[in-house]
Amino acid sequence: MLVPALFLSVGAYAQWLNYPEPGVPRLKDGKVNLNAPAPHTADGKPDLTGVWMHERTSPAEIKRIFGDAFADELEASPIGMEAGTQHKYALNILLDFKPGESPLRPEAEALMKKRAAERDVTNVV
Repeated sequence: MLVPALFLSVGAYAQWLNYPEPGVPRLKDGKVNLNAPAPHTADGKPDLTGVWMHERTSPAEIKRIFGDAFADELEASPIGMEAGTQHKYALNILLDFKPGESPLRPEAEALMKKRAAERDVTNVV
């Protein structure tokens, strides 16, 4: 009876519900100060280290946007690069622009279309 109680108490502590992350600027009431200045490195530049994760685009969404052939190609990708781990903007950063609204200069847009045709990718500007 004592052993299960010990295991349950250890598991409950592991939830870290009120763990204050060290190094995070806080207000007097203990809440995170969202208006605090960004941390800086020793050379005075902003410290952008940390965990950065983009939102994922599902394989179904990739198939809808780019077609079945491109989605199948992603599924055969190396570990960590499979369909569903990528973001649609990694595949085409200008995806949401309508034709003619691209912020690219005409020569850059022509080069992008040429390279996309060489890769046989659909839905390019």
